[in-house]
Amino acid sequence: MKMKKTLAMLLAGAMCAGMMAGCGSTGSTTKDADDAAASNKSFNGKISFIISNKDEFQSDLDQSAKAAAEAKGVKLSSVDCAADQDKENEAIQAAVENGADALMVILADDTRAADAIEAAGDVPIVFVNRIPQDTDLLDDTHIYVGSDEHTSGVMQGEMLAEALKAADKKEINYLMVQGTAGLMHTTLRSEGVLTALKDAGITANAITEPIDCGYDRSTAMQQVEALIAGGLDISKLDVVIANNDAMAGGAVEAIKQAGDGKLGDIMVVGVDGTNAGLAALINGEMTATVFQNATGQGSASVQAAINLASGAKVNEGISYEMEDNCIWIPFEKITADNVGDYY
Repeated sequence: MKMKKTLAMLLAGAMCAGMMAGCGSTGSTTKDADDAAASNKSFNGKISFIISNKDEFQSDLDQSAKAAAEAKGVKLSSVDCAADQDKENEAIQAAVENGADALMVILADDTRAADAIEAAGDVPIVFVNRIPQDTDLLDDTHIYVGSDEHTSGVMQGEMLAEALKAADKKEINYLMVQGTAGLMHTTLRSEGVLTALKDAGITANAITEPIDCGYDRSTAMQQVEALIAGGLDISKLDVVIANNDAMAGGAVEAIKQAGDGKLGDIMVVGVDGTNAGLAALINGEMTATVFQNATGQGSASVQAAINLASGAKVNEGISYEMEDNCIWIPFEKITADNVGDYY
């Protein structure tokens, strides 16, 4: 898997730097590893990573950020706030009181970025993974590092449309398994996939209202089980569209438990390219997923935080595109044809 391979390179770089100052390098083969080693300037400050909820993807992101920080000789601490914005604000205040020079924040509630900024005071913030809904809050000391969420939904729809056309299907019944309602990336992913299907000439009919599963696997499993128990006829279901791989996996388990081999007739798509999602793709339980680059987001966020704290140009040492105080990490399509490049 790309994230694992790059993470290993970052860790190896950190060990090399720690063991001998003159350790040689053969050079990075990826953009992420180049970014991780880009800045040779010393930074002796503190960076705190305030995380919404350490689900599978955010845990990968936390691990990637810590590996990138270690490769730069920077100690990065993190705290899990259990998807509670009030706890995040308290954690931000505590980090500032403990002398943090910069903060990295995954918002629990992307409508409350102003609260996070107020809690941080004069300490700069790198918003990671979840962009504030009010993008006017982004400025020279409050930036965003992440991916264009609408694009992930569009990619889902494009891969799904290709698979449907190969199966000679132009009209489908779908179940939308959504993340937390109200979050911008939930809305953008959901809208993007349906737009792409329509643009591809696929008529998509919702078999029931979207179900809010909070980006959680077990919740998705329970909710789909409840739908089936309540009379949802899965023999009429063609596609499960999930806002992330974890919920896709929960839906798959619920359908499998319903029996009769019906999962084989249903296409399932997710987002993130997690280990579980890739395994499901390999064994045929998922049709496609969209790779969200935890290593890229982690390494770019750490470098941006260092730059903000040290007064350097915010995108110094970062090779990803920057526009309007946002550093964009591209999504990537994963199907059965290229899953081996990621796993």
